[in-house]
Amino acid sequence: MKSVNCKWQLPTGVVIAWALVVAGNAAFSAPPPYYDVGSYGAVGDGATLATVAIQKAVDACAADGGGKVLIPAGRYITGPIFLKSRVEIELESGAVLLGSNNFADYPTLDGRWEGIERKVYASLFTGRGLEHVSITGRGVLEGQGAVWWVANRKTAELRKKHGLTGREPENPPDAPLRWPRPRMINLYNCTNVLIRDITILNSPSWNVHPVYCENVTLDNVTITAPPDSPNTDAVDPDSCRDVRISNCRFDVGDDCIVIKSGYNEDGRRVGIPCEDILVSNCTFLHGHGGVVIGSEMSGSVRNVAVVNCVFDGTQRGLRVKTASGRGGVVEHFCASNLVMRNISDAAFSVTAAYADRQAGPANGKPAPDTIPVMRHIHWSNVSVSNTRQVADMSGLDTSPLEDLSLVNVQANAANSGIRLANAKELRLDNIVLQTTSGPALEVQKASNIDIFRLTAPQPNGDAPVISFKEVSGAFVHDCAVQGGSGVFLKLTGDGNNDVTCEGNWLAAGLKERQP
Repeated sequence: MKSVNCKWQLPTGVVIAWALVVAGNAAFSAPPPYYDVGSYGAVGDGATLATVAIQKAVDACAADGGGKVLIPAGRYITGPIFLKSRVEIELESGAVLLGSNNFADYPTLDGRWEGIERKVYASLFTGRGLEHVSITGRGVLEGQGAVWWVANRKTAELRKKHGLTGREPENPPDAPLRWPRPRMINLYNCTNVLIRDITILNSPSWNVHPVYCENVTLDNVTITAPPDSPNTDAVDPDSCRDVRISNCRFDVGDDCIVIKSGYNEDGRRVGIPCEDILVSNCTFLHGHGGVVIGSEMSGSVRNVAVVNCVFDGTQRGLRVKTASGRGGVVEHFCASNLVMRNISDAAFSVTAAYADRQAGPANGKPAPDTIPVMRHIHWSNVSVSNTRQVADMSGLDTSPLEDLSLVNVQANAANSGIRLANAKELRLDNIVLQTTSGPALEVQKASNIDIFRLTAPQPNGDAPVISFKEVSGAFVHDCAVQGGSGVFLKLTGDGNNDVTCEGNWLAAGLKERQP
């Protein structure tokens, strides 16, 4: 039997194509280059300053076109690190970056603080004009902020002694702080920013402060500072666009999330709004406010959505704060599916008289561009328990709060209910209030109001369920009061007109309106 030698061969073109596929898959699966800071001299002993070594690793990574700078487990003392484009900083589990306590380790740079462009101390992570910058990992940024908090309080005392008020760019020469304190992460004019999984503790001041940035993502970030630590806001998007904050836990000494766009004249000069902000699936513990707009909002803030969040122990839940002199517009602030409990002040707060600053200069009318505008605020599906006050919301005489709605809110308060003033185009729908003092709903200097399905268990003492003063155009219908005696709706003064009550269910002995 004759043997047969079979030779099977692919066509040349197919072989070349297959080789390209194999090579492409190999390139696709290859991990990005990484740069271990230990290879550049960083020592994680909690004693050796590692600033130069970490910066060398960042610079080498950027010079090679980008990649990952790896910070392995250990405790690294560092001053400010200057980030670079296409570089990811990854803190491994067990890695702790400790901010240096030596103020001399912090250079100064031109930045923004409290809405004014000014010289500031560089932050632990600082970036300017970057693309595709990331800070990730299960490690910890520990700001060791206590020394800065002490210096800040001493500086405030000296400012008062020198008669300095307001927000002057410089502090007295004898102050321990010549410039505003560092933040933990401070980025300017950056795009495609990712901060994920890290824990931040004890920042000298604000924790995460993006300024003039676009496409910023914070995900699964934990930020903690003592309740009495000064200005330790968790996240301050400042004149930014397209910001997403999700799955985070904040427990700080000032506002948790606070959205800003510049202070007074300087904010209007820059004129960059903060817009398109989404906050979802977050937990807020201690903090002056959970999600806040202002008070520096002179460049305007618009298109803010808050969904599926829990507030437990904040001073306020949702808040807008501004003042005459700011100018700017706050509009389209929507929130839904929230749980609030143990709120020490008001669950909902809107004010145009922040820090007791009411309308206008002493002589003459305020310039039109200094009058703030607040409109199109819609909050719904909120459960509130154990708050001092349910809501305190008001605009200015010269600029009423416009187009506000509260829908599907159930709340019990240790004190008072809802107070609305200097407003127009208001809608309250399906509100259940349990309060212990005053009217459940108090409205002053307002027009075009629709109150639908308000439920209150009973009047508080001699107080009416609803109080109107200088109200024009109100429709109160399908409401229910389930006990007690007294007055359902009380009209005070001579400025009320066009008020209609219809289809309300009132317990026996309760008068519908007075007078």
